[in-house]
Amino acid sequence: MYLKIIFELIGGLGMFLFGMELMSSGMQKIAGPRLKKILSTLTNNRILGIIVGILITALVQSSSVSTVMAVGFVNASLLTLKQALGIILGANIGTTITGWLLVLNIGKYGLPIVGVGAILYMFNKTEKVRTKISVIMGFGFIFLGLQLMSSSLSPIREMPFFIELFQKFKVDSYIGLIKVTLVGALLTAIVQSSAATLGITITLALQGLIDYETAVALVLGENIGTTITAFLASIGAKANAKRAAYAHTLINIIGVIWVTSIFKYYLQFLDIFIDSKNHIGAAIAAAHTIFNISNVIILTPFVGYLDKVLQKIVKDDIEQGETRVTRLNSLMMTLPSLIIDQTKIEIITMSRLLQDAFSKVEEVLDVPEKISTYVEEVSNIEDRLDLYEKEIYDTNFSLLNKSLDNNLIEETRINLLTCDEYETMGDYLNRIANRLNMLYENSIDIDENRKKYLHILHKETLSLFVDITKGYETKERELFASGIKKYSHVKSVYKEAKREHFVNSDIHSRLNTGYLDVINYYRRIADHIYNIIENFMKI
Repeated sequence: MYLKIIFELIGGLGMFLFGMELMSSGMQKIAGPRLKKILSTLTNNRILGIIVGILITALVQSSSVSTVMAVGFVNASLLTLKQALGIILGANIGTTITGWLLVLNIGKYGLPIVGVGAILYMFNKTEKVRTKISVIMGFGFIFLGLQLMSSSLSPIREMPFFIELFQKFKVDSYIGLIKVTLVGALLTAIVQSSAATLGITITLALQGLIDYETAVALVLGENIGTTITAFLASIGAKANAKRAAYAHTLINIIGVIWVTSIFKYYLQFLDIFIDSKNHIGAAIAAAHTIFNISNVIILTPFVGYLDKVLQKIVKDDIEQGETRVTRLNSLMMTLPSLIIDQTKIEIITMSRLLQDAFSKVEEVLDVPEKISTYVEEVSNIEDRLDLYEKEIYDTNFSLLNKSLDNNLIEETRINLLTCDEYETMGDYLNRIANRLNMLYENSIDIDENRKKYLHILHKETLSLFVDITKGYETKERELFASGIKKYSHVKSVYKEAKREHFVNSDIHSRLNTGYLDVINYYRRIADHIYNIIENFMKI
């Protein structure tokens, strides 16, 4: 009997958690593009920040996702701490929607929902439709898991051992209230899903294993336990991100402190809304909602003060060790679509660094004496591009391990290829600068005819690069089509320059090898730009 209860309880919890993950990940895929638009509207208005937090959490069905996103955005300097506090407060309200879904008496429909969803999923090959079906299947698994947990716990009501065990979880004193609250916090911290522990709480109450007062105390603790996810996400983050994570914990602890101090009156206040004796499941969901709404109303006027307190608690960073060049590491636990968008921004920054390197090389061609100033700067740009490539690859390869739809996979692939090509172009520009420096240090002048071809190659390669970079940024296919012609022109100029070079073989050996290397490097840069064209045009 005991073994059957344990197996069914574990199986039910597993189904519930799988359903939450399936529903949440599906909602994230569907809502991902919308979230960027929602965040872009965010201002310092704390009420608007709260609304954004509610919307994001309602869309992705997870307060942990919302708060971890907020921590990531603060760490990436995309949000201020004050803006993040608004999102965190809103997330606490948004997450209460899940509680109301749990009290819907549709557990018996869980199995047919999963069954029909699985059949539709198998016979539908469209990625977008499959994502929507997975959300529906997630709901089915949630209700199926709850029903399985409920049926597994049913026999426990008549077992003396369990009756005695659950009687220890009584809110018969303030100490008892704190103990039960801490149990709720611990369970949620272990499971890392307040929805799961809320589901267990509702199931225990419906089976008569715990009373309403105990259930409400567990719910209070669950609000503290759910903050562990954001806390873990802030480890190793910047000071502001740590402040955002600590704020999430602090907000919920403050809420629990004031509610437990007036717990008896709080229960009486809750009875105004729903009769806990006849509708205990709905009453527990209402307790969860009312707690968070009340806490937000009380704490919203003090967001500014909370910001100042956190500034004093967590000291500013002291810059040391390796400096990161991108904001991607901070976003690793956020939505894939946001990581992909930020990756594109970082790659566009790489293109600007390359244009700076092109500009410096062009100046050297005009005034060779400038090489002593610019060769180190071009080398520094190349080193910086290496860092960009490493950070972009580290983040995006971990992203590819997740379940992504075909569009996001394609965007990630294009980003990675473009990043790789840009980094290689930086290598070749650095080699051009080094070869020109070698010629200058050995007092070897480039004659006017050869210099003419270097200028043409530089100009045409840069023009091709600028067009394809704009094409990458705007996705204008016409730029890639015209880029094919420009690439052919660069190749013809390269061949002509090489042919003209060998007309006069009576030249310094170092000029011979140095010049051939330089024109070859320009050709190689054009080849790597063409690789990007091939990738976009599917040639």
